[in-house]
Amino acid sequence: MIILEQDPSSERLSYQAGVGLGPKVDEFLAKYDDSGCQIGVRIPVGTIGWLGWPVALRVPYPRRLTSWGLLYRVLRANFDGLATSAVPSPPPSRKGDGSAEYRQGKRVTGLLYDQQRGTVDVQYVDVTSGEQGNITADLVIAADGVHSTVRKLLLPSKSKNYSGYVAWRGTVPARLLTKETATFFTERMYVWAMKRSYMVMLVCPYRLPLPH
Repeated sequence: MIILEQDPSSERLSYQAGVGLGPKVDEFLAKYDDSGCQIGVRIPVGTIGWLGWPVALRVPYPRRLTSWGLLYRVLRANFDGLATSAVPSPPPSRKGDGSAEYRQGKRVTGLLYDQQRGTVDVQYVDVTSGEQGNITADLVIAADGVHSTVRKLLLPSKSKNYSGYVAWRGTVPARLLTKETATFFTERMYVWAMKRSYMVMLVCPYRLPLPH
């Protein structure tokens, strides 16, 4: 398997948005993750604030919180053995695993289907050097997000339409918070409700220690 990623960074330091791990992700990691890394922090409840009530409602919301960046590095450690600050000692491949390549800094530029062979030629360019390359594949999976290059290639007549809302995202290092503030948000998924808007606040672990 070969993954082409146009971001040239292996660490993906810009992907530190928080994310909750649902049951399916937990099930997947329990089956395939051999890193031994603590992937998230557990929270028991969700809390909603409204007007003058910081804690207007508490609801059971047991799950783990992590960040996209930490989850990415754990998956890379298992996929192709990438060593990072989160997983400095990647696990060895399992018996029967196939080959795995993760080529960062490669942006897909074209797809050519060979009907006679039943294969697809994937054309790409190195975003740093400008060097062009080509891969012949039996199966191509496009997972390149909202600004998908592959979607534009396969469905050029389709266009994105504004959905009517704006989202802002930001993070604050825990060391800049007071002890009371850090404790308050560590114990819960917090939602502050406002008129026609809301804020979601949660812990976004960048790196967690290995369990002893």
